[in-house]
Amino acid sequence: MSTDLTSLTYDQAYYEQHKAAGLDYLWHDFWQKSYARMVSEATLQATYVKPFVVDFGCACGSILAGFRETGLYERILGIDVSEFMVDLGRKHFALGDSICAGSCAEIRLPRESVSLVHSMQVMEHIHEREITAILAEFLRILRPGGRAFLVLDAIKNGESAEIYQYDPTHLNIQPTLYWSTMFEKAGLRADFESYDRYARSRHGPFEGGAANYFQTYPAWSTWILIKP
Repeated sequence: MSTDLTSLTYDQAYYEQHKAAGLDYLWHDFWQKSYARMVSEATLQATYVKPFVVDFGCACGSILAGFRETGLYERILGIDVSEFMVDLGRKHFALGDSICAGSCAEIRLPRESVSLVHSMQVMEHIHEREITAILAEFLRILRPGGRAFLVLDAIKNGESAEIYQYDPTHLNIQPTLYWSTMFEKAGLRADFESYDRYARSRHGPFEGGAANYFQTYPAWSTWILIKP
């Protein structure tokens, strides 16, 4: 990712800077479709009655559209703080009311209504003082036995925070132990069986490629969690 990122707000400048750096939030191709299938299979979404996925920090909804294309979900919902990106994605992907701008500290959904909470490279953008409230909302909306699939930038052994601070909106770069502790305190337990399915998945980011997401993105820090 380019070091020329300067925007501190999630507006048009943020979108355009990331697009210029190689990350277009409207990009939607094999990658998003395969990723959505991998996440859905790892978290056993086909086994839930009326599965419902919420994508926290969905940006323009590219991965949300991937979840829609699996055909598994009774309902999908994307939530992002950026009204600009939500409006862009709503038009581009024809998502309608399935994507909205708002805070995940106050999710307007009934208690225990969601089978999957998903978040890709978002939690590191959230100030530490807000993490507890957001995780409490995840726990509230998840059904008993519902799962969360969370990918974020976290410091692993031997790394420094600086390698993840290329984006000035990365406000909360923490060690992996910090995140594991926060998830446990929130009442979300590690789901090792689902993590095994993710690590062994047949789905990869490139059509015809031999490597899956686990093998292709070793810098990812990924938690799959379950609500008891």
